Order: sequence, then C-alpha cells, then structure tokens
Amino acid sequence: MSRGTLSKVLAMPVWAGIVLAAFGPCLAGDWPGWRGPTGAGQTDEKDLPLEWDGKTGRNVLWRASLEGTTGHSSPIVWGDRVFLTTAARQTREEESAKQVPEHHLACYQASDGKLLWRTSIAPGKEPAGYAIYAVPTPATDGKAVYAWFGSAVMAAVDFDGKVLWRVERPGPFRLNPGICSSPVLYRDTVILLCDQGRGEGFLQGLDKKTGEVRWEQKRKDVSYSNAAPCLLDVQGRTQLILVASNAVQGLDPADGKPIWWCKARGFGQSPAFGGGLVYADKGCNETAVCVDPTGQGDVTATHVKWQIDKSPGDYASPVIAGRYVYKTCKEGLISCLDLATGKEVFSAELEGVSKLASPFATADGRVYFASAGKSYVLRVGPKLDVLAANDLRGEANGSSPAVSGGRIFLRGNKALYCLAGK
Repeated sequence: MSRGTLSKVLAMPVWAGIVLAAFGPCLAGDWPGWRGPTGAGQTDEKDLPLEWDGKTGRNVLWRASLEGTTGHSSPIVWGDRVFLTTAARQTREEESAKQVPEHHLACYQASDGKLLWRTSIAPGKEPAGYAIYAVPTPATDGKAVYAWFGSAVMAAVDFDGKVLWRVERPGPFRLNPGICSSPVLYRDTVILLCDQGRGEGFLQGLDKKTGEVRWEQKRKDVSYSNAAPCLLDVQGRTQLILVASNAVQGLDPADGKPIWWCKARGFGQSPAFGGGLVYADKGCNETAVCVDPTGQGDVTATHVKWQIDKSPGDYASPVIAGRYVYKTCKEGLISCLDLATGKEVFSAELEGVSKLASPFATADGRVYFASAGKSYVLRVGPKLDVLAANDLRGEANGSSPAVSGGRIFLRGNKALYCLAGK
C-alpha cells in the first residue's frame, strides 16, 4: 500500500503532514504486523463484511482448527498467506513445573484456510506461564516472518517454513505478565522492545539476516509496559513511537536514541495516531495524553495538546478515525473522545465487546470492535451509530483482528476464522 493511497483513504486533511512509515514494499491490502500497515489499526479497505454469524455460518469463509495450541498473538497477512504463532497447550502440572512448551509458526492459505506448513521453533529457557508464550504478533517484510515468543526466543522463518535463524535473548526478565510487545521492522532491522522492572529493560535492533544485535539502548528509567511501538514519518523523518511507564517517546529507529519525550505516567497500550497527533492511554484510571510529535527534547510543556488524569480502560489499544478516538473502557463498554480536545463525545454499553481485542478503522468510515466472540461495527461520527452486532460464537481470546483483501481474520481459543462478504 503506497503512502499516497493511504493518505487519500484516511481523509488526510486531518493528518497535517504526518504520513505512515512503510513496513517495506507492502502489497495492496497486506497486514504485515501488529495492528496492520499503520501499526495503529487503520486500513484503506472498504466494504468489509458488515454482518456475520457463527451459528449459521453467514459470511464465515473458513475455520481452521487450533486445537492443542494456545496463544493470544494476532494473525498477519501477506498476499495469500496468513501467519500465526502458537504454543503447545500445557496441563496444569506442566505449567506448575515451569516447563516451556513447544513453539510454532503456522502458515495458512488465505483463500481457503488450508494449512500450508507449521514450523516448530525450539523454545528458550524463560518460563512464562499463564499460557502467554505466543502473545507478541509476528511481522513480515514479504520475504521472511519474524516471531518473538514468551520464552525469550526470536526466530526468522522464510515463506516455505524454513527457520533462517533463531536467537535467545538473555534474562533476567521481570515482566507482568510476560513478554507481550510485538516486533517492528525498520529497513534491515528487527526492533524488539522489552520494558521491565528494576531498570533491566532494553530496546534492541537485530539484523534481519542473522538475528545479531546491531544496537541496544538500556531502558533503566522505566518499568514494565506491554505496548508495541509504532513507526511514523514526521516531517520527513521516521520516528519510533513508544509508550513507556512514565513517558511517551519519539525515538530514532536507526539506533534507538531519543528525539523527543513527554512526561506522563502509566502506559501499557499501543499508541494511536491521526490528525498530526499521537494519543497514548493505559486506562486503569491512569493518564491519557495527546501530543504533537514534531518537537525536540522534553516537550511536556510545549507539545502536549491535552491530558486526561484518570482515563478508564483495560488492555485493548485505541484507534483514531477522523476527528475521534475510539477505545474500550472495559468489557462491554466503549467510549469516543474528541481528538482535538479530549472531551468525551459518547460512551456506550455494548454487551460482550472484548476488553482485549483492539478495534480497527476503515477507509469508508467504520470502526470495528471485532473478536471471535461478540463484535460491533460502528459508523464514525459524533453519535453512537451501530451498523451491526455480530456473534461468531467462537471462544474469544486476546487476539486483535487482521484485515486483507476484503476479509477479516479473527483468532479464537480453538480456531482461526476468515470472514468474507458475498
């Protein structure tokens, strides 16, 4: 997807000179990493399925079994291939004994759900527990898939399922609940963020070809954060946007050095961006902040547009659509904020809406709060306008949707689903 195309479909008067940093030469409709080509849940797709039903099979194109595995990572899509990380499901005894299960990267055919290959990746030595060994979403550049697992092992796998390299990151790891942040690709580098307690966090740039560490920045002044970073092109310069436990930061993705930062505490969700602004929010009645990313150094007093001291929320990351910020406050409750002021436009109870799955916004003015359980499609605007309420009747988990080629891909606890209209 070209930058020009994305600029048009997202009604770019609101983007005010900020364009999305490309993952690489993405094909139209690819979803190459966590929250898609933008890293913030925005897509140029239109006319996606509006209604679906797991009981009748309406608009459910296929279902691929995930029996015997676990994980909360989101699917990614490149061309006619869907990639997903999993870990072998454990017994309580195995988990209590801190045994580390087998890890996998699976590849499915997007058109019919056929399993093309499933590669086993030897796990690392870090016991994660809580069935969260496959939480980070993988990333692809169309040549290889880069997968980061909860046992602190990172691997690159080609499109035929061959492991190109595998590396383990040394601990100790002091995280809550475990390794959750997804890798980001920048040029010839895989960027890994691991903010954690006791000043032992790190940001690393790994060589795509070998997995060797090209550069590293210690993260001594932050505690744990599960948020994945995003890439932005700000006035011709690419920035890596991080939401840390005590700040929002814009870093140089070439070496991890800071460009700007603003002080604010309590971040754990991935950032959203639109209208020339970055929005970061942890929820849990802690801070939310909206900042202009064009500054240098400490911009707390100069570039913060507004701040909410006590912002409700849970695990799902927000999304910006037009002049509005959409977010999940808790299971079954969403809210809409005015991007310019931070004032609440509306809040609404939507029964069963997931507190884990992050929403996405489309080019034709829709916001999808979608999961393998109950889902809602809203029309973007100043009032609650529910276009559809759907129930896939799968077992929803922490995975967020992927969108590609007019289809929606949703992961449940027992299956991967593909939704497509007639």
